[in-house]
Amino acid sequence: MKNYDRINQLPPEGIKNQHAHIIGGGIAGLSAAAFLVTDAGMPAENVTIYDTLPLMGGSMDAYGNAVTGYTSRGERELESYMECLWYLCSKIPSIQTPGLTILDETHQANIREPIYSHFRLMENQGQLYNYCGPLMSVEDARKMQQLALTPECEIEMKTAADWFSTEFTKSVFWLCWSSMLAFRDHHSLIEVKRYMSRFIMHDSGMIHLSGILHTEFNEYDSIIKPMQEWLNSLGVHIRAGTTITEIVTADINGETLATELTLHAADGMHHRALTRNDLVFFTNGSLTQNAKMGNSEAAPELDKQTAERGCFSVWERLAARDPKFGRPDAFISDIQKSNWISFFPTITADPTFFNYMEVKTGDKAGTGGAITIVDSSWKISFVLYNKYFPNQPADVNVLWAYGQCSEAIGDHIKKPMRDCTGAEMFAELLYHCGLKEQAEEILTHSFVSTCMMPYITSQFMPRKISDRPAVIPDGCVNLAFIGQFVELPGDVVFTVETSVRTAMMAVWGLTGLQKPMIPMYEPMYDLRVIVSSMKATLGIDVFTQDNLHTIVSASVSPPALLAFLNHLPEPVI
Repeated sequence: MKNYDRINQLPPEGIKNQHAHIIGGGIAGLSAAAFLVTDAGMPAENVTIYDTLPLMGGSMDAYGNAVTGYTSRGERELESYMECLWYLCSKIPSIQTPGLTILDETHQANIREPIYSHFRLMENQGQLYNYCGPLMSVEDARKMQQLALTPECEIEMKTAADWFSTEFTKSVFWLCWSSMLAFRDHHSLIEVKRYMSRFIMHDSGMIHLSGILHTEFNEYDSIIKPMQEWLNSLGVHIRAGTTITEIVTADINGETLATELTLHAADGMHHRALTRNDLVFFTNGSLTQNAKMGNSEAAPELDKQTAERGCFSVWERLAARDPKFGRPDAFISDIQKSNWISFFPTITADPTFFNYMEVKTGDKAGTGGAITIVDSSWKISFVLYNKYFPNQPADVNVLWAYGQCSEAIGDHIKKPMRDCTGAEMFAELLYHCGLKEQAEEILTHSFVSTCMMPYITSQFMPRKISDRPAVIPDGCVNLAFIGQFVELPGDVVFTVETSVRTAMMAVWGLTGLQKPMIPMYEPMYDLRVIVSSMKATLGIDVFTQDNLHTIVSASVSPPALLAFLNHLPEPVI
């Protein structure tokens, strides 16, 4: 974004007479409120956020204490080119570090404790997996190049397994990449293509996780909580414990107007009539919808019921009226392929596991990023944190882990992961780390919260382009869609950035704000990035006639071209 575009635009005409109804208090909904007030100039008292849960943040949650245990359902990987997110964070005061914004605080945290992994992949009960050399085979490198050039309309409903060889899922690239992003080979090829293009700049640092950023504490305490306090101070209304069950629309003279909301709150059901001056911002899906918690003694339930799925159900009713609202069934019809389980151990007064892992990996807790166990039948990955909660005592350690294959039988605990207690899940992890003999003692000092999420990767299910609605569907004058189930050409889902960008687009669009949209970073058009990725893919330091031709369709490369490619500067990530 050019500095020339960083303007404080005049408020759109009539904005002070408009009201905003934001459905969903996750990062998308909170972002929409922030942009309405600080960019579009809507009076804060005209903005209301509705959420079913008592706690804002949606899927970006983290809570608990050292006595009863901490928990966090997810782990978010951030990076510096999430332009809309960092624009938002530059507005919000930190509540942990007076005088700094969230952006300032996050930057300082990564200067102080940068992420760089020396032990990205593990096998054979605690041994380093050898990931030297090429990231994938030459044939799959060619297929990746071909995928980048293939129009998305030609790969609708296709999966990663439809495109790549069976050996691809054993490659270092896939082991690192899929575990970072929770991809499986039955997921959408469109999403694979978009991710490979959007984050190609991280290919060369993939095995070390260089370029991955973290917040000062967990993302709830570092982003959501300060954002909510800031919005409260501005005068935004936040109605927790309030569920929107229906958005009524009417088509009049070629326009689609949201005309009524049905609300359920503690005092009963209400109907709120809407006019053209009532703008509705709808978070039409949640990655943690119908999630069920478990603990050290109890396995989490897989919620299979379909009668009530919160925002998904509201979306289904909208989509039944008009195809421009998308097709939710493409994403939420097969929870056997869209679920996984996370578990979050809290270890008190026993540093055995953390000390052991820090020595083994060479990475201080909080700086090594994710470790993936390549021979785990559950496909476990885990992250050790330093101080993850502001109130976390010095003798308490916490980590987050997840298993992609909840249906698989464990390698140590001979049960499907979905049938296991938190203690059993942690025991399986300790076994894979080489601490089978110490597991019983470690578990006596541990509380393990668990979470089964039926729809956590539903946004990755094979689809058509039209299955997601546009941010502002054709003809809509006061209704916009935000979050992870919105069509955002060129960008990817399952990121905080997507939620923030869709909120920005929705606010700019519905209010008519004449302010340049923050452009997406497009690394696939930067030759320096492409060359760096190709070298990492092939496992080479310089190009020669032979190795360049393995993935580029040309019989001869002029010496001048080879010299040019070999002397390109490294991209700044």
